Amino acid sequence: MGQVQSGQSAMKKFTPQEISHKLATKCGSQFSGIEFWAFKDIFRRNGKVFDGVYYWTEEDFIKFLGIPETTAESGRILYAMVHYLCTFPFLRPRHPPLTFSQVAPTTLTFENVVKVVVLFTGRYKGILTSDYDFLKLLFCAIAYYEEVLADDKEYKEKKASRSSHEEETISDELKTPETSRTGSDDEKMGFWEKKFTAFANLTNPSGSVSSSSTSVGSSDTDIDEEFLNIDLENVSNWYDLDLIKSYDNIDIELLRISPTSLYHIFQLLLAIGPLLPQEPISTYSDHFAEPAIGRYRSIAKSMTQSFDPSWVLGNPTDHNSVLETGISYSRFYTVIKSVMPFAFDGLAVLFEHFLFNQRITPSSPETQQPSLIAIPAVVGSPPVDHPFASPRDHDGLEELNEDGGSTMIMAPSNLLMAPSKLPEPTKLMNATMIAQLTTFMDINSFQLYGGLKKLYVGSEAGFSMGSFEQKVFKWNAPTIVLISGYILAPEPKGARERAFSDLLPPIRYGNSTSAVIKRNGKVTYGAVVSTPWKASHKECFGDNSTALFQLEPVQDVFRSTGYNGNYVYFSKTLGLGFGNVPPKQHSHQNHGAPQYAFGDLSLTLEHALEFGVFRHVGSETFRSSQIREHVDFEDRFAITELEVWGCGADEVLREQARLWAWEEKEALRRKTVNLPKDIEESRALLEMAGLVGGGGKRSGGSV
Repeated sequence: MGQVQSGQSAMKKFTPQEISHKLATKCGSQFSGIEFWAFKDIFRRNGKVFDGVYYWTEEDFIKFLGIPETTAESGRILYAMVHYLCTFPFLRPRHPPLTFSQVAPTTLTFENVVKVVVLFTGRYKGILTSDYDFLKLLFCAIAYYEEVLADDKEYKEKKASRSSHEEETISDELKTPETSRTGSDDEKMGFWEKKFTAFANLTNPSGSVSSSSTSVGSSDTDIDEEFLNIDLENVSNWYDLDLIKSYDNIDIELLRISPTSLYHIFQLLLAIGPLLPQEPISTYSDHFAEPAIGRYRSIAKSMTQSFDPSWVLGNPTDHNSVLETGISYSRFYTVIKSVMPFAFDGLAVLFEHFLFNQRITPSSPETQQPSLIAIPAVVGSPPVDHPFASPRDHDGLEELNEDGGSTMIMAPSNLLMAPSKLPEPTKLMNATMIAQLTTFMDINSFQLYGGLKKLYVGSEAGFSMGSFEQKVFKWNAPTIVLISGYILAPEPKGARERAFSDLLPPIRYGNSTSAVIKRNGKVTYGAVVSTPWKASHKECFGDNSTALFQLEPVQDVFRSTGYNGNYVYFSKTLGLGFGNVPPKQHSHQNHGAPQYAFGDLSLTLEHALEFGVFRHVGSETFRSSQIREHVDFEDRFAITELEVWGCGADEVLREQARLWAWEEKEALRRKTVNLPKDIEESRALLEMAGLVGGGGKRSGGSV
């Protein structure tokens, strides 16, 4: 199963437990000494111990991360994913299940969780390769939860239907590790390990079991341990092992995940959008309460419908239907890469919490240097290397001073970062909107937290092209344009709608998706413009970094093709457009109104900023949707809000501030008229020039 190396003499047979321990030790080397010490302290203080082995239950895991009750399902899914990845690099179920410590009720032992934290925080790049497809691993972990979900609902139903006396007699097969602590070693593995075994039905279509394994019910004496003949002593890159490169030979095309699971994951990740590694989730408790959580759920729904536009929130998740109509890996990969490449970045921040000990507190300014923070000392000293405790005795977990001790160990203050600053919210731009933008826009490049500058808001400054120009044109850094509205009826209603309809091309298309109607016809579109704005009556401006996007009811992104330069036009009399040329204005037809000619993929706002049209009938200036291929549509909508926000990297924002300061200084200078001290001398000079005085003595040209 492992890849055969050239040095045959170095080959040795290893058990899965030994391979896992070797990999975990390598993972531990990715942490600094302080991080590793903090990790062990956190794990011991927040977990449980069983026969000398420290482990975490689902309750311990969710409690430590502080996942609120309003997103309880999100926490449950996340725990299942962690439980599955604890056995990495073994992704196919084995018999017996791989707990790597037969006395531990769950796989969440310290050694296993170290591997999971390395995976989620991206530190695996120092062990595998930078281009390792973690997305595939993430997909497998979510698919594992789908198998767990079916029987778990059955457990909940049975538990609810029994009396309290009957609940005590429920078989251990339906009990989670939190409800079962007795019985044989196999029973101690509990609910999640049994579900891990059941997961084999998905990953092994033949239903057969490896010849080196037996069923779970077999006794220990009947089990033939699986061995892998590989060279672990000389592994320079773990990715070279076929076990990892092939993802344990899992048949990923057979796996499916439900949109409902993605919806719950997105809901949590959106709500913790501005979270920093040293901040507890409770810092943003208002994000998990109404009305904010309702808005996050709405955005999570838009993101989920990018995978399956026909998905309806609230449908019961049936395991068989997931296998038949669920989301495949190819679909999952396409949507994530093209529409929301940064959607799962919040997981990295969340799992960094394992490396930030809550016992770390800022130093007293009276007694410590401002650039350092104080950490309660460990008896002895914090590890500078990364020794691992064995699966049984955990020798590497030092005893801690229970009273905190007086000895202090100093660590660099960059462990603590400045909190994120959110802009004053408007109708469109708020914490929830920023969280959605970060799923496809690079936070560092656009400074979405702390670097946004409000330039124009239609409901405040007035819906006019003149006001738009006055507010936006002085900004020389990138801008984000947001437009929201409601879909117009197929037949225009009222004089204004009819007048707008008369200006449009005769060929019309239907709305983008049926989801538009289901969500009260509301749509939200936007654009990213990296170049400064300017008036452009006859030609467009912008560059190939300009992009269009849709946020509601489906999230989608439309990037530049580089085919032509019809990126953006702006005209007070013709309106605003992306992806098409400025419309021609006829003086004798339609009373001088512009005649629009839409691009194949374009967004157009008429000059009164009252109506807009998004057309998707192919690729031209912007690339057509990669998640809605061969779908032609046209959303004609009444604009309810239009906002423009300035953004950019730190150096861009600093240059913009310098430019504005210079302009203000110049404006003040122009207001000041410097008159010479000798006014009579100045008047004489003006008379000699014939500019003042002299009456009729001045000569001039003929009348």
